[in-house]
Amino acid sequence: MPGEIGICGEFSNNVVHFKTVMVLSLSISSETETKLNAKAAAAGVDIATYATKSLERIATRPTLDEVLAPLRAEFDRRGMTEQELAELLEKAKHEARAEERSRKIS
Repeated sequence: MPGEIGICGEFSNNVVHFKTVMVLSLSISSETETKLNAKAAAAGVDIATYATKSLERIATRPTLDEVLAPLRAEFDRRGMTEQELAELLEKAKHEARAEERSRKIS
């Protein structure tokens, strides 16, 4: 079921500014509603504001693929294979653990 799309206007400095808004109607369990109400109250906002801010945060958060894209591009540019990358990461992990152990002993 698609959301409703409308236009919302704000007036400032003798100019009307319009923006498109979407209104969603969601079915959630009573348990989820209770948790959302509690979190909204803790944040000092109503449930609609809390849900809106949460959805906006989720929607604008980059995906893992977006975060890793520059790293993958750099490895491709250098010609490193997945196996070489795996070996490099494994070696780094073992070195970090060995350094951690040596600090605990000291």
